[in-house]
Amino acid sequence: MKSFLKFLLGAALYLSLASLALAQEAVIATVNDHPVTGFDVDQRIKLMELIGEHDPAKLTRKVAANAVINDYVKIDEAKLFKLDPSPREVDDRLKSMAQNMKTDETGLKAKLTSAGLSLEALRVFATAQMSFARLLQAKYHEKVDVNSADVDKKFAQVKADIAGKVAKIESDPGRKAVQVLELQEINFPVEGADPQLLQSRALEANQVAQKLSSCSGVKAAAAGIFNVQIGKKIEADSRKLPLPLKAQLAQRGVGHAIGPMRYKGGIQLLAYCGNRMIAPPKLNVQYPTRDQIQNLAMNEKFAAVESKYVTQMRKNAVIEYKDQSYAQ
Repeated sequence: MKSFLKFLLGAALYLSLASLALAQEAVIATVNDHPVTGFDVDQRIKLMELIGEHDPAKLTRKVAANAVINDYVKIDEAKLFKLDPSPREVDDRLKSMAQNMKTDETGLKAKLTSAGLSLEALRVFATAQMSFARLLQAKYHEKVDVNSADVDKKFAQVKADIAGKVAKIESDPGRKAVQVLELQEINFPVEGADPQLLQSRALEANQVAQKLSSCSGVKAAAAGIFNVQIGKKIEADSRKLPLPLKAQLAQRGVGHAIGPMRYKGGIQLLAYCGNRMIAPPKLNVQYPTRDQIQNLAMNEKFAAVESKYVTQMRKNAVIEYKDQSYAQ
């Protein structure tokens, strides 16, 4: 029986792995003569994460699939105009990428392996980048650049956006200053529930309460009374204290105690040691540098140009979605 169960479990695991493999190998689209598989999509998502993409909206399978499709569109368009890079030129680009990551080819391969990436996925990406750059220059005669006014405008937008987010955070009710009360328990333990013993301890607690004028004088006020336990000072959020308790503390004032009160272990006083306002620290806002803003403006401008020309190139390509959920 056990052997049969092991067989069933093994078969289920095999079928699960087989299904996963089939899903990865399944062709979800074709671009001219290039098949795009589920594995290609997985690889592109990992590559996007590796190069610093963190926006969940850009890490979907549909976005990744169309990024791969666009790469093949660029590569084929460059081949059509004999502008495609040679394998050696792509190798040189990969070496340059490795140097930018402060490593060599071996280190680059190790990074890719640890990220679950194949070198081929990076080659396709690099080839497409080089192809599109050549198409921009030679076919479209387009030079992507930003001037000082563009950077100033982008800087103003970024600052306004950050200022708006900061103002929203600062206005959150959870960031308002809160009054905390510093309290201290003074316990008079009682073994059992003998009413006379409890009354006797309550009288002792009342004596201490009458003498108390500051939390620093608790020991002096309790001198000569057996087994008085002085607790550590605690800070309590005034918003969470019962209103009757807050009213009693306010009436007695700082340095005095309310009670005696019954608690599980005997009789208790609650000393009011002080209060203070606690406010969250001001947000430490760090604005990006001008160079970072310039790069951001350049990337946005390049993305707009890329979208414009890739849309044109896709019209000349034969793209067939086998899985319509990936279609644009």
